Amino acid sequence: MRLVPITAEDEDLSVRLECDPEMMRYIGGPRPEADVRAAHKRRLALMEKGSAHMFKIVASSSGEVLGTIGIWEIDWKGDHACEMGWFVLPEHQGKGIATEAALSILSLARTEIKARAVYAFPAVNNAASNAIARKIGMHNQGEF
Repeated sequence: MRLVPITAEDEDLSVRLECDPEMMRYIGGPRPEADVRAAHKRRLALMEKGSAHMFKIVASSSGEVLGTIGIWEIDWKGDHACEMGWFVLPEHQGKGIATEAALSILSLARTEIKARAVYAFPAVNNAASNAIARKIGMHNQGEF
C-alpha cells in the first residue's frame, strides 16, 4: 500500500465516497454532489497552503485505489493540532488498509508536519473506525 496525494482528477473519487449513504452513515449521511465537489476543491487549496495532506490509498501491486486518508490542521480546545480521517472503499474494508494508512499518516505527522497532537473523531457507534483509532494508539477521550 502507498499513499498518493490527491489531485483535481480525484474529484469523482470524493463523490463516490461522500455521496454514498453507507460510507457516510456515521458522519451525517450522504452529501449533495455539488457540496462534495466544492469540498474537494477546498481540500486541494488547503494542500497548496500546506495546512492539509490528503491522499489516495493505492495498492502497491495493482495500482488500484482502495480509499482515501488525510490529516489537516485544526484548533482543538485552544490548542493547535491535527485531525485525521479515512475512507476505505466497501470492497476493501476489513483488511487492515485503514490501519496501515493511518500509521503512515501518523509517521508523516511526526516527521514532516511536526504535529503536537493528532485527533480522530469517529462516531461513538462506528465500531470499525474506533477500533482503528485504538490500533494506532489513540486514546478515547470520551463522547463530545
